[in-house]
Amino acid sequence: VFPSLLNKIVEMENILSPEFVRKRSSELVVSAEMSKSDKTINLLSIGRYCYQKNFENIPNICKKINTKLLSLNSKLSIRWFLIGFGGDEELIRRKIAEAGMQVHVIILGKKSNPYPYIKACDIYVQPSRYEGKSVTVREAQMLCKPVVVTNYPTAKSQIQDDIDGKIVPMDNEGCAQGIAEFILNREMQKQITDYLEEHDYGNEAEVEKLCEIINEDV
Repeated sequence: VFPSLLNKIVEMENILSPEFVRKRSSELVVSAEMSKSDKTINLLSIGRYCYQKNFENIPNICKKINTKLLSLNSKLSIRWFLIGFGGDEELIRRKIAEAGMQVHVIILGKKSNPYPYIKACDIYVQPSRYEGKSVTVREAQMLCKPVVVTNYPTAKSQIQDDIDGKIVPMDNEGCAQGIAEFILNREMQKQITDYLEEHDYGNEAEVEKLCEIINEDV
């Protein structure tokens, strides 16, 4: 787009360290907030409570998932935990009440260390309307968690569908159907987890680009 600026532009991604993420994930025990049983699947989403993240549709999606699991003769039900803060919190709470999902959609609020919660969940879900390159998706992958994202425009640039995560439709019905099927597909979840365990999603080497720029100017 700007060929005259080619020698002045360097792409530098968000620097993420698997070692740092894994260390922080063991600093807290969150079982009191995210209790676990054989009949529940704990989903987790992290982000600002705003239009982009689409959290206000989670109660409706959650209700549809539980209905679909029941129709498939599954004894499982889900609880969907939300970490974050923002202006849409009251809207989300209203949608939770309207859907009757008070037991199933739980707002945890802002957390200075979200990594123990990612470690404690069964599946990490990013139900966004749009994203650049989601940091929390990558952090969940570093903790070897099956990740589900909606099919926002950049989803395929970060997720290899059915390889290191799952891409589901954006609309509530399609999203619920995709997540319900993924919950029941334990083999697929294991394949994704195994793949994540064998691959390094760190990119600490990105900082070298900054060092090179500094050294050029010295």
